[in-house]
Amino acid sequence: MAIDLPPFSKIYKQREGADKFFYDKIAEVVEVVNALTAAKKGKVNISVKDDNEDGVAGATVTLTSGSDVFTSGETGSAGGSSINNVPYGVYSVAVTAPEGYNTLASYDDVTVNSDTTSLNLTVNKKVVYTGSTETLEEEPGGL
Repeated sequence: MAIDLPPFSKIYKQREGADKFFYDKIAEVVEVVNALTAAKKGKVNISVKDDNEDGVAGATVTLTSGSDVFTSGETGSAGGSSINNVPYGVYSVAVTAPEGYNTLASYDDVTVNSDTTSLNLTVNKKVVYTGSTETLEEEPGGL
């Protein structure tokens, strides 16, 4: 996620005095920002539970920021998984729930800005109502 110098600033590179000073300072800031953002990566610990706080096995979590996509392995029996080497930044979150669960439509974005970030997510169990002539599945938020 490197940033570039603004196009207009390259004009100042060829000038003298204050204009050259302005360009040099912008170039230094861009270099430092790029170095810091490239070096910072963290681990995201994931917990996927159902509405009863039971761990959900077999879910996968995807973090997306621009063209960067990071996907966890399937969660274990306690609902846990992790993603390593995630660059610092803000990511949208998507969950692929296993059969028998409804994935909630949206989750808050997660900010990765430390060595370890925890992400606690909830999926709802599908509830099946059986009547004499039809079967209904409950969607998140009830029937």
